[in-house]
Amino acid sequence: MTKEDIVKQIIKDVGGSDNINNAWHCMTRLRFDLKDEKKVDYAALEKTPKVVGTKYQSNQLQVVIGTDVADYYAPLAKELGLDEANQGETSEKKGAVSLFMDTVSGVFGPIVPAIAGAGMIKGLMAGLVALNVISNQTDTYLVIDMIASGVFTFLPFFVAASAARIFKTNQYLAIAIAATLQFPTMTNAVAEGSISAFRLFGVLPVPVFNYAGTVIPIIFAVLALSYIYRWVDKLLPQVLRTVFTPTISLFVAGILTLTVIGPISIHLGNLLAAGVAGLFTISPVLAGIVVGAIRPIAIFTGLHHAMTPIALQNFANQGYDMLMPMMFMANMAITGATAAIYFKVKTKEEKSIILSSAVSGLLGITEPALFGILSKYKKAFIAATVGSSVASAFISFFGVRIYGYILSSIFSLPAYIGEYFIYAVLGIILAIGLSFAMSWFLVPNQAAEGDRYTNEVDLHAVTHGEYVPLEDVPDEVFSTKMMGEGYAIESQDGQIFAPVSGEVTTVFPSKHAVGIKTQNGVEVLVHMGIDTVSLGGQGFDVFVQAGEQVTPQTKLAQMDLPYIKQQGKETMVIVLITNMDRVQQFSGSTDLEGRHQAGALLEKVVLNA
Repeated sequence: MTKEDIVKQIIKDVGGSDNINNAWHCMTRLRFDLKDEKKVDYAALEKTPKVVGTKYQSNQLQVVIGTDVADYYAPLAKELGLDEANQGETSEKKGAVSLFMDTVSGVFGPIVPAIAGAGMIKGLMAGLVALNVISNQTDTYLVIDMIASGVFTFLPFFVAASAARIFKTNQYLAIAIAATLQFPTMTNAVAEGSISAFRLFGVLPVPVFNYAGTVIPIIFAVLALSYIYRWVDKLLPQVLRTVFTPTISLFVAGILTLTVIGPISIHLGNLLAAGVAGLFTISPVLAGIVVGAIRPIAIFTGLHHAMTPIALQNFANQGYDMLMPMMFMANMAITGATAAIYFKVKTKEEKSIILSSAVSGLLGITEPALFGILSKYKKAFIAATVGSSVASAFISFFGVRIYGYILSSIFSLPAYIGEYFIYAVLGIILAIGLSFAMSWFLVPNQAAEGDRYTNEVDLHAVTHGEYVPLEDVPDEVFSTKMMGEGYAIESQDGQIFAPVSGEVTTVFPSKHAVGIKTQNGVEVLVHMGIDTVSLGGQGFDVFVQAGEQVTPQTKLAQMDLPYIKQQGKETMVIVLITNMDRVQQFSGSTDLEGRHQAGALLEKVVLNA
């Protein structure tokens, strides 16, 4: 049976769609608010494929599916006509910065190899030119530069294709929007500089801007396209959708991008540049602190291009510039933070990507490091920001300046020879050293070597407290081991740590559950409290997010035990291995009764060969 067939069977067995007031899901279960519980056919329901068990509690019908429950909720929401995005327990609430970085990370993940490869070539060529090994006027240089620069010049095309996948819209329409921004009519108008805007319908201004290499305009354009496409598709009759949905969507999204989204994104960059210029009039050191702090995120968003005209104007007006040395420090800080991650990951593939990204950053091309590495390891991104800010303030204090425009790479160092050379060198050491050290301490190791290269997984105590056998957990879904084998602990202090080394795969929106996968494929569920999904996240602080690497020393969450108990909820923490087909046996102690410290080794899980 397909997921859709299973969902239809579940709806039928719970009394039909007319018997369902609402439906949502937690970490392992579909939950139903029913009009009449007597209409539920429990016998048929429990025979349905993928249904592990059922339970009626707190006026909710709980249908136990497993950790892949979200895959079944999507067709259920569609079948019942629910707005999946608005389900309170299925939509994770994130800060704007975190949500933005997660989105950009998702968009750029698939195109990192192209960016990293092109960045390496571009950086090497720039270095050879700076050392006068080759000239940038030769045909050889021009041909190789085409290979290296193509990705960055036409970056909106790559971003559009990837963003369409993230925002779940038509990929080719997204690419069409990117083509609109970089069509020769626009690029030629920019090159000629003869007009500032086209007039659409003779009235509506379409500002002339250079969108080559930009990121933010196309991401927001594709996001807008995704909503426009769904709205048009829903509005039109079925017979007209094939032709008119893409036609209307492209037309509306194209005009919106050219007149609103694109110009606003460019003006944001100009506003940033104006603010930087104002800071220098107040204090170069203050400018160093602020520019150093915003430079990594500016590169990340593509707004850093707006700083280049300031530097060029400084060369024209006063013969030197203090902004470009700060850009140099930012690049070195990004490189240092990226290099630290090399020692945190275990796979050869990841190490290879990180190494090439770090070398590329050293050569002045930081996009591979930012988009491919630091967007994933956000603590390392913070380290790069701090290193950039401190190093930029340091060189500004000593008045470090440069007298000609040059790429901010390690090969640029000879351009600083003179009275400021020693401070430039110290700034580089400070930028790389500080960002490397902070990343080293902030980012946990990817996984313990033993978990990856042996056929065992160490299962540790998840919190300080009293051990509870799974059979004694007052929830039959856990006590009957429907979801898997494991243990429970009645926490004494509410501090919850990772029971294994691995990657966080899921942090449930209501914060009561975290999923972790070890390097050898064991899936572990940490479930904090019983029926605590109904608290909607109140009483829980979670300190990790999906994609982070954790060890038994990593604090996952803090439970507010008094609050949770006041709500009438059990506070014990349940740890389950949910894919027991991978497990051969538990070979740890058979006498686990009593109190354990967080991190204590409880079991050794032996895996199937």
